[in-house]
Amino acid sequence: MKSIKKIIKYLVCFFVIMIIGIYCYFELDMKMVCLDGGKIYDPEQKICRSDCLTWDEKIGCVPITKENILKKQKGLPF
Repeated sequence: MKSIKKIIKYLVCFFVIMIIGIYCYFELDMKMVCLDGGKIYDPEQKICRSDCLTWDEKIGCVPITKENILKKQKGLPF
């Protein structure tokens, strides 16, 4: 009986550690979660943004405008 309780205790601990690990992975990897959701990750403010067409290292958030959409389609710099 004691060995069964011990096994159950270890299994519960294992699953709790797994759940905490998965939660921390997604919480710390916000860039990937943001990109998977179709948004742009702002590394300066550390938030997901839906008002940006893309992120540029020099200018930051590239706003969604017709001109910028055409530039992106043609592969031109912003």
